[in-house]
Amino acid sequence: MALFRKKPTLNDQMLHDAGLDRVVFTTPQPAPEASSPELAPVPRRRFAASAQDTTTTLVASGIEADEVKFTVLPNGDLIVESDGDGDLTPLADAIEAHLSPPYTARAARQEGDLWGVRAWRIEVAEFAYPDAETLQLSQRDGVSEFRIDDGPTDVAPPPELRQLGENAGADFFATARRIDGDYWEVMVNRY
Repeated sequence: MALFRKKPTLNDQMLHDAGLDRVVFTTPQPAPEASSPELAPVPRRRFAASAQDTTTTLVASGIEADEVKFTVLPNGDLIVESDGDGDLTPLADAIEAHLSPPYTARAARQEGDLWGVRAWRIEVAEFAYPDAETLQLSQRDGVSEFRIDDGPTDVAPPPELRQLGENAGADFFATARRIDGDYWEVMVNRY
């Protein structure tokens, strides 16, 4: 007696030949809750999206580059951090419909004059410190270390950077990246 079997379709045959006919999709399980504060993950402002970040698309003409990065200071000044000619005001206006300054944004041309823009809130401090692009100040268990452009130094850190760090707690790590002139993007993390 012959058994009746469904003849495989061409799609079924191609999946079988590629070894994909037995693919099982699983839903990842949520990570377990940390049992103590010491094991809790430390949020990273620079890389993790937050509720204050925004993404938008818009049509903007007259921008020659395909990608641009810019920062808008608390006073509204727009500082272009990448090469490219053209007026970036339409990009900033689109972001400011959702996010107020200060923020940093990256924009990329999608097609023609269509742009995608992502922006994230930053903390900006104003203080004078010549001849440096990045400053790092760490303090742990009463011991401080100050670095200029990733190199150790015996020079005193700017008091404004120390105060920002101490506002976070006794043990901290503070980084400042020069935006323009005396304006710095500052990130402070507690140990």
